[in-house]
Amino acid sequence: MSVLRRHLLATTLLVAATPMTAVYAQDAANPAGTLGAASTAPAQNPTDPEAQADAAESVADQGGEIVVTGSRIRRPDLESASPIAVVDSQQIQSQGIVNTQDLLQKLPQVGIPGLSRTNSNFLTSGNGVATIDLRNLGDSRTLVLVNGRRFVPGVAGTSIVDVNNIPADFVDRIEVVTGGASAIYGSDAIAGVVNYVLKTDMQGIVGRAQYGLTSRGDSQNYTASLTGGTKFGADDRGSIIANVTYSKDLGLLSRKRAISAEDCSAAGCGPQSYSSYPAQGRFEFQNSNNENGVASNEGGYASNLFTFNPDNSVVTGFPTGYGFNRNSVRRISTPIERYLAAGSAQYRFSDAATAFVEATYAKTKSSSQIEALALDSQTDVGVGYGIDNPFIPLSIRQQIAARNSDAIASNDVTSIDFRRRQNEVFSRSNRNDRDTMRFAGGLRGDLGSKWQYETSVVYGQLKDRTSSQDIDITRYANALDATTDAQGNIICRDATARAAGCVPINLFGYNTATPEASAYVRAAVPRAVAIKNTQFVASGSVSGSLFALPYGDVQVALGAEYRREKSAENWDELTNAGQNSGNQTPDTVGKFNVKELFGEIDVPLLKDISFVNSLSIQGAARYSDYSTIGRVFSWNAGGEYSPVRGLRFRGNYAVANRAPNIGELFSSASETFPTVQDPCDGVTATSTGTYDVACRAIPGVASAISRNGTFEYTLADIQSINGFNGGNRNLQEEKGKTLTFGAVFAPDQVRGLSLTVDYFDIKLTNAIDIIPRATSIQQCLLTNLPQFCNNVIRNTGTGFIRTVNAQNVNIADTKTRGIDVNLRYGRALGLVADDRFDVNVLYTHTLRYQTQSDPSAPVYSGVGNIEFGSVFRDKVNATATYGAGPFSVNWTATYLSPMVDTVRDEFAESSEGLDPEIIAHNEIKSRIYHDVQFRARVGDTREMELFVGVNNLFDRKPPKLEDTVFYGSITGTTTAADIYDPIGRRFYAGAQVRF
Repeated sequence: MSVLRRHLLATTLLVAATPMTAVYAQDAANPAGTLGAASTAPAQNPTDPEAQADAAESVADQGGEIVVTGSRIRRPDLESASPIAVVDSQQIQSQGIVNTQDLLQKLPQVGIPGLSRTNSNFLTSGNGVATIDLRNLGDSRTLVLVNGRRFVPGVAGTSIVDVNNIPADFVDRIEVVTGGASAIYGSDAIAGVVNYVLKTDMQGIVGRAQYGLTSRGDSQNYTASLTGGTKFGADDRGSIIANVTYSKDLGLLSRKRAISAEDCSAAGCGPQSYSSYPAQGRFEFQNSNNENGVASNEGGYASNLFTFNPDNSVVTGFPTGYGFNRNSVRRISTPIERYLAAGSAQYRFSDAATAFVEATYAKTKSSSQIEALALDSQTDVGVGYGIDNPFIPLSIRQQIAARNSDAIASNDVTSIDFRRRQNEVFSRSNRNDRDTMRFAGGLRGDLGSKWQYETSVVYGQLKDRTSSQDIDITRYANALDATTDAQGNIICRDATARAAGCVPINLFGYNTATPEASAYVRAAVPRAVAIKNTQFVASGSVSGSLFALPYGDVQVALGAEYRREKSAENWDELTNAGQNSGNQTPDTVGKFNVKELFGEIDVPLLKDISFVNSLSIQGAARYSDYSTIGRVFSWNAGGEYSPVRGLRFRGNYAVANRAPNIGELFSSASETFPTVQDPCDGVTATSTGTYDVACRAIPGVASAISRNGTFEYTLADIQSINGFNGGNRNLQEEKGKTLTFGAVFAPDQVRGLSLTVDYFDIKLTNAIDIIPRATSIQQCLLTNLPQFCNNVIRNTGTGFIRTVNAQNVNIADTKTRGIDVNLRYGRALGLVADDRFDVNVLYTHTLRYQTQSDPSAPVYSGVGNIEFGSVFRDKVNATATYGAGPFSVNWTATYLSPMVDTVRDEFAESSEGLDPEIIAHNEIKSRIYHDVQFRARVGDTREMELFVGVNNLFDRKPPKLEDTVFYGSITGTTTAADIYDPIGRRFYAGAQVRF
């Protein structure tokens, strides 16, 4: 896009016919964007408001039409059919942004991301992935596009795009459409659309380098980028532009911040909250003849427990302070390393045919860092140490001999169980390696004077491998069972295991496991998952004037699209079999295709008459046929009315849909044996409990009562209950209904001023969720509804529950509504020659955010509550830019209103015992984050730019929310690290050079 057209977009978007908010923070010396100086600019002064208005009218007169996200109909005045917020390349660079997620998170319309570098450290895959969540409705309900076309998903089995793959320096602007847009773009757009519009037109080369670190000297990041473009062919018919980017963020360890340096619990932070799985081990005498399996302390013994000092001398019991501080090795943010390449080219053969091609490649490396595995001998391996194990310390062997010979059977020791951190044995931290590629190409052109067409194909592929070390529990059990041979050497007892290389393992104390033993118990194949997502899209559309009405042409767009998606998630064999330290996890493979027809219409009804400057209506519809769920229909309708120039009213109603994704449909069912309670247990012929009447209506229960007087489970009956977790191929689409209406005020009398106020109301129904097993059992008895009873399978003869499933179902609801306000003003102040001041304020006031997981569940309000949605009542993003000559300064402030977090329910009964300081943390005060950047252009032609900046200028601390106690706390951060800044003040500096 040329300098003029980029500039016009910045200055005229806010007078569109539908809700819009522009985030353009123009620089006085280069308002069109950082590449503007390398392009051909018109003669007007682009900082002069009158020149801007004249240029806008000139483009309209010359038919300078473009397509803005939210509609396929071209409009000379840059109107859009949907609410839009726009971020341009200058806004990205004015805040030192390396990943666009960081900038979008500041917008009031954008909610808490499902995945980011500060909330993904503890995931088994997806560490460091960056996603976008509009209106807090979920990442899977936000559709991310590049140049108006789909991008291959970055998470297995979903439609979620990893925006790490999009180089910030290659972005011309980001258009954010809020509200249902499925009629325009298809599934996944219930919350809206984020469209990355890449640079397409440039002459010259621009290089940029940036370095950043915190005020504490950590969390360094590096970025280097090179962007170049040229035109070629007769009359500059062809153009090509490309970008290569390298960036690296070193992440941040939890111990580097005082708030998260130590483990925390309901007892507070410090040694009293350290893990009972220490690096030196916590050991307990067992007696297999006792009911609880634990040896007693009869006979005057102080404790069944023992541990070790740092010198590996034995300590009786397990005193406070001997636990393990997990936060000492955890991360607040994961490191990310990216190698990015992107390019596009186009060639105009004639007005009727322009060929275009786009290509993107991204290699992303990330990792997690979490504490070594907390191994429990019984639950994880199934065996502990035998009392004849030669590694047992002498003093412990002597105590065992004394216990077993004192004629007190209850304190006998038959084995030693343990809890021990596997620090020197293996690391379970993940290593991620992702390769993403995408190609798009097609033809577009004019079909006569009033019609245009476009055809395109898109192919994308993600390959993601996540791996970590793990153990083989069979080998581990062999290594625990040791004896001595005739020469006194300690060996594995099992001869077959010895022949296979078994090395006995010593876990009694710090660093006692030898490298050879550690190598033996480690799995021969790492715990790993290989993910492959593929996407193919073919589409074609035409748009133009259908016929003329007295007040303008009826504009339409018609098209068709075919899309095919496939996702495969393949785990290693030990994970499939449940023979390592993790849960048994099956592979997931699924695919679907969808065929779609879509159309739009824009009808001008009145124009330039008394009390009507303009009046029009718009509509759109999409018919989709999925190979998985069948036929789906989406539509929207709206209109705009302008009584006088400078004032517009507009409204829109949309019905959007989201088809279930591959993971929700095809995740393989994995069996589990849950602990559940049947409310019918103990029911008699006369009992009057809440569920008793419904229980007696079950034939098997009634029969048991008539025979035995009561219906009762044995322990064996309870332990035999199984269940399955996983996908559900009977899912249907989610449905979203969005209403928006508002006004734009942009008076001619105050040039450069615009104010937009918009109301939104979104209702999400039939949302996909998982019903807790207890809820399914209880509500089946109370309501007999199939959404609950289909999950509960009873033995028809006995009435006993045999299976309780927890699979995906269409059952949840979410409702949100609020008000968006955008105030924008810009003008030359005249303090010095060629100066300019611009201010832009984005504000969202959320009136309601309610969720209900199923019809029986309570309705929770998430406004101002981290536990139930983390939606701020008020969120404001304000940007001010002043430029004069070669200098400019940008100041951005982000306001987050107060929040409430809630101490977890399991602590509710003992709240009196909680640390008073923890209870006080429930009330989270409002916060304002300030970012500032200074930029200077040097050289005779100002071909070089130098910039320095500070984010979180006043080092605003995050609220302290103890891990495991508060709902919003991210493990290892002791705060809601994906909501508040956990890193602190950050400096950066860089340079940009044009050639």
